[in-house]
Amino acid sequence: MGIRAWPRDDTGYLIQPRDLEFLGLTRQQVDWWRRYQAPLGTTPQQFKELSSSLYQALCSACEHPEEYDVRLQGSWAFFFSGRHKNFPTERDLAEQPLALERLQTWMGSTPASERPARRPFETLYKLGALDENGTPVGPSDGDIHVSSDLMVAAAQKKWDELKGAGKLTDADIQKGFIHQKYKFVNRTAVREAFPNLEKWMSVWKERLGRPVVPSLFPSSGPPDKTQEGTGVSTHYRDSDWLVPFSPNRFPFPAGWYAASPAW
Repeated sequence: MGIRAWPRDDTGYLIQPRDLEFLGLTRQQVDWWRRYQAPLGTTPQQFKELSSSLYQALCSACEHPEEYDVRLQGSWAFFFSGRHKNFPTERDLAEQPLALERLQTWMGSTPASERPARRPFETLYKLGALDENGTPVGPSDGDIHVSSDLMVAAAQKKWDELKGAGKLTDADIQKGFIHQKYKFVNRTAVREAFPNLEKWMSVWKERLGRPVVPSLFPSSGPPDKTQEGTGVSTHYRDSDWLVPFSPNRFPFPAGWYAASPAW
């Protein structure tokens, strides 16, 4: 995948030294990110272990790794959030004194035209911002898209079993097997069909201090939504960070239960 340019948002704003300082990122971390060696919030060694253990959780020996397309998404992979997530302003944070003070410390008197247009990695977390429920925003998720018809078929089988046994909640039934808006497979079905993946998520949340969240799609990937709504789409793109299958096997982290997949 080569090496990327210095991070910039879709308006051309280049990350400045003051931004890295506020976000708690080093130039070394940015260099790892530019070279696809580690997404933000990880080291190259952690990323190697994360990737290898993910494939083990998905498909054990992975005799047919081509059946699994794995891509990183979100700001840990792209540095900035999408254009639907604007950089916060003083007006946005007027009722959040702590976040407002931190924004002013970060940006000072810099005019809006010279600020980022989109949110860099962990902006709201570093600001100490609150969500719509008044809860402090946590560290950014590590978003991962997994596309595999084999896994979708196994999840569908488990979904049908749970539904037939009356073990699905009303909320899950209302959401449906495929999420109406984002089109990923119902997380309850994925959790029940692939218990090793659930264990993997717990281990890496503890190791990285942030949720690592795989979303499951058919092999065709997420739907193309470039012509809908905001035009933001995570359908297969040339800029995607692909996570290739690696035959290397790292020791399982503490708490990991190495067992054969449930399907």
